[in-house]
Amino acid sequence: MDIDEQIIQDYSNSKLDVVQIDGLVVLKIIKQCKEYLPELVPGQLLGLDIGTSLEVSNCFPFPPRDQEDENSESIAEYQLEMMRFLREVNIDSNTVGWYTPTYLNSFFNESVIETQYNYQATINQKCVVIVYDPIKTSQGTLSLKCYRLTQSFMELFKEQSFSRERLDQANLSFNDIFEQIPIKIHNSQLINALLYEFDGASNNLTNSFDRLNISNNIYLEKVVEGMTDCLESLNQELNKVYINQRNIQTQKTNYIQQKFLEGQKVDEDELASMIKPLNPPSKLTSLLLTNQINNYTDQIHSFSGNSLTKLSLLKELQK
Repeated sequence: MDIDEQIIQDYSNSKLDVVQIDGLVVLKIIKQCKEYLPELVPGQLLGLDIGTSLEVSNCFPFPPRDQEDENSESIAEYQLEMMRFLREVNIDSNTVGWYTPTYLNSFFNESVIETQYNYQATINQKCVVIVYDPIKTSQGTLSLKCYRLTQSFMELFKEQSFSRERLDQANLSFNDIFEQIPIKIHNSQLINALLYEFDGASNNLTNSFDRLNISNNIYLEKVVEGMTDCLESLNQELNKVYINQRNIQTQKTNYIQQKFLEGQKVDEDELASMIKPLNPPSKLTSLLLTNQINNYTDQIHSFSGNSLTKLSLLKELQK
């Protein structure tokens, strides 16, 4: 098999096992997100598609809204110009996805889905989105996750049909929207050698008691507030479904009463053809809200578990 056939085979194969990110790219994402705070500015990921892995070797941020028009054409021109400049200095300029900062991992919305769909449908089905949470990272844990849309949801989103019947037919739940891809952070041999020198240069052992800090109240409070907002929004969506079902039932009752007054027999086929839902609510919003609530519960479980471990250790130390 020659190189061209291998490239075509890798491009047509949608299987993705791991996303390998250079350590320098991780530092760039953190630095760029910190520079633009409190505004959340996304960016482009560049790298190579090799077999069942995706290598991210560079990135650059999109222009902020106050410096650039929100016109998609101007942003596309900016991306092409940046990739042309990188190509001229012999740096990887192949688009492999994009990254976006978020607060409390609250990124499950239609805007992110539409952007990710365009990447996977028009560029490469292996394109991913990397989500960085600066708030969780400030708590001492690097929050960097990688996602892409599942193939079943891609087909459903292409049809733009999110009715209850269509979701049941596709057997799609809130866990089937995004597929999380494992991340592997990779450093060059020179950086590894430099880190080894730094590690060997420090002979004094420094004690850090911050690891015993059990005060995660602020972060957990924000997570609970976000989950409460999602629960309220989900309740509103359920009310819309209830109102829609009540309208359908009212139409059925009126039809049956009319036939009864006319002394005619109710025709089930005619009843089914006459009853039409009035602007049925989309189930996509409910799926996204449910997925976000599930994400919040995972964060609460993670932080609560760490706090319980610290409390148990602190109790043993006090004996």
